[in-house]
Amino acid sequence: MTHNPITQEIREIRHQLAAQQGNDVHRIGEELRRRQMESGRRVVRLPKREPEVPSLNTRTHGIGGETVNANTESTP
Repeated sequence: MTHNPITQEIREIRHQLAAQQGNDVHRIGEELRRRQMESGRRVVRLPKREPEVPSLNTRTHGIGGETVNANTESTP
């Protein structure tokens, strides 16, 4: 793996910010929301997306994950 100085700098900053909040995910989230509000920038919130759940009658297999109807036979 190659050393990327930009990625390393981002990771160091992330660790510093997390340490300032005691590595508590809830406190980190509160701090991020506070910074968003103070920035004055418009924050866009997208609607919640529901995950796609495959039908019980289908399954995926093979290269590329093609969908096959489980009620029909497939030839190899």
